[in-house]
Amino acid sequence: MVRSSPFTLSSLRTIALFALLVVGLIGSFAFHAAMTDMQVEYTATSIQHDDDPKEIAHASQSVADLDGRLERKSSEIRRPVEKAAKGGSFAGNVTPELYIILDGMDTEYAVYNDSYYRWNTTVHDETTFVEMQMTPADSRSVLEAVSKPYGTASANVQEAIDPGSVTGRNMVEPGIYRRGGTYYAVVPENTGALAANIIEAFFGYVLTPVGRGFVAVALGLLAYQYRNSFADRVLTIRRALVVAALGIPTALIGTAVFESGSLTRYLTSPASTFVVSAGVVAGVLVHQRRWGRLAGWTALVCVLSIGASVLALGVGGVAFGGFRLLVGLLAGVVSLGFGAWFAQEQTDTPAESVGA
Repeated sequence: MVRSSPFTLSSLRTIALFALLVVGLIGSFAFHAAMTDMQVEYTATSIQHDDDPKEIAHASQSVADLDGRLERKSSEIRRPVEKAAKGGSFAGNVTPELYIILDGMDTEYAVYNDSYYRWNTTVHDETTFVEMQMTPADSRSVLEAVSKPYGTASANVQEAIDPGSVTGRNMVEPGIYRRGGTYYAVVPENTGALAANIIEAFFGYVLTPVGRGFVAVALGLLAYQYRNSFADRVLTIRRALVVAALGIPTALIGTAVFESGSLTRYLTSPASTFVVSAGVVAGVLVHQRRWGRLAGWTALVCVLSIGASVLALGVGGVAFGGFRLLVGLLAGVVSLGFGAWFAQEQTDTPAESVGA
């Protein structure tokens, strides 16, 4: 027996567009949701010069915890540091493992064997030759040297010091601060939670323009779908350009309503969103097998995206814009698929299936 399916190609397209719209809306709020949930507690603890040096090293970027970095390392790895601590200096080749540790220590002081040392090290590229100087330092002078005055601290830091802690979305600069004769160590209560929040915010920042690009494609194609149902008129390059351009106002509205901060977002966000929505034009060109125009369109989108990032962020925008461009091109494959699909001829003849 032959029975007809209730789903036409037009209805399948409509379902797919609404699914894309839902995914896009979820992605559009990714950054906003991540920032809303980004609640980190910072504590300000009163400290003294004779407190555990590791606590000072944990709070100050000017003090390195050499004990922690060399923990569970062999005596062979530790030997050059031991010589520098006893004799005041060391110059020679070290193990690759120690070289990596020392290469990342750009600090003024170091804690070794629970004692403070004034630290100076020089590493030589393409070799494992290292020069170290370690001079014993008094704990009082170290605390004085690495601390920052309360009066010059940011409002967020002062908010943490006054009541002893602060919780919120604002980033607080960790460090040692002095107020009168009292020193405070300001640190995040849970560094793991802070790292997780930063990663979540980063992915939200990346996914937001992807979601907005999907919203633009879905709304644009739905508008054409309900306007003339595509029964006799397929998606042309001109119509695809209109759909792709819709990504720009979509991003601008989203930025104005849900984001605050630098005006650079009004450049980078539309540019990144357009990379995603521009995939619909690429889809039409793929369907029409216009490979030369496809290459030209892709190059134009890349130039516009990188150019907007450089205009907003300067030279650093090349790397940042390049990453966002890569994400946009990968996500734009979805838009490309919709563009190629809607560029095809369709009929409203119901699909038929055979059953017993």
